[in-house]
Amino acid sequence: DLAQVVQGKAASEYGDPKEFFRRTYLTEGLVELLVTGIKRLTGQGGDPVVQLQTSFGGGKTHSMLALYHLFGGGISFGEIPGAEHIINRIGDVDETITANHAVIVGTAFSATEPRVYADCTTHTLWGDIAYQLGGVDAYRIIETADLSGVNPGSDPILKLLEDYGPALIIIDELVAFARNLYNVPERLPAGTFDTLMTFFQSLTEAVKRSSDSMLLVSIPESDNEIGGEGGRASLEKLTKTIGRIESIWKPVTATESFEIVRRRLFSSEIDFAARDAVLNAFRDMYNSNSGEFPMGVSEGDYYRRMQEAYPIHPELFARLYEDWSTLDRFQRTRGVLRLMATVIHQL
Repeated sequence: DLAQVVQGKAASEYGDPKEFFRRTYLTEGLVELLVTGIKRLTGQGGDPVVQLQTSFGGGKTHSMLALYHLFGGGISFGEIPGAEHIINRIGDVDETITANHAVIVGTAFSATEPRVYADCTTHTLWGDIAYQLGGVDAYRIIETADLSGVNPGSDPILKLLEDYGPALIIIDELVAFARNLYNVPERLPAGTFDTLMTFFQSLTEAVKRSSDSMLLVSIPESDNEIGGEGGRASLEKLTKTIGRIESIWKPVTATESFEIVRRRLFSSEIDFAARDAVLNAFRDMYNSNSGEFPMGVSEGDYYRRMQEAYPIHPELFARLYEDWSTLDRFQRTRGVLRLMATVIHQL
């Protein structure tokens, strides 16, 4: 839960940057996302707007957390396992990179209740983003637009980003928030549905024009997360708005899923001698009983699959990822982790 991490209420494996990265396998897609973020927030180019659109349970929030922690100042590259894959793609960078950040989680953001801080009260998405980026002084730039519930426009947003950059803006569950404004007759403190859509267009344009800011936004792909007519209308408009600018993040591959599950379920390093003994025993069994097993299991490619999946058999992964993941509401990664954790605990 991204909101719990931001509020300091999450478990250490998500809330503590060192523990988070210790348990995180840097997939090719995640490395690409982090490299893009580093380039963008250090003024070296990179995609200004990245859309995370994957299937239910496809790793959107985990990817957002990776960027959040990387630029939060709580971890250096030397403390991230596998960071050499990032460094090799970007060259010389500071050991620690920090950025101002604003995090909006649509399911936790009220359309009717203003957010009251010690020195400020915000009403809209744009008002809260400004306050998170730079406190009261940043909020003043778009205070009038926040109080009146109207879109501040791309120029004031650009000024905000330039004055308080480098700036990382993360918006999760945007459709869940937008559908709360759909077909609402009276204007709520958060503004209207149309105003929100117009603001998002201004935001993407401002981020693109800025020198060192990045917008990371999650858009649901499955019907489970869209939620009715308002959700579909929100998704359609947001997809069109973001589609003009954004780069779409690539989900993990099936092979990478093996490593993700292993990292999350087992704390110890692999005993390679024991692994090889087990795999050689399997290969001997397959060779000696070729008529009892499917074709190909005694070949080199399948042996490599067993190495990548160890200590779990790749056939089990295949059933979970190819069969179970098609079930309604079965989360591709989290569901597999929950089932495997229960099985391993019992064993």
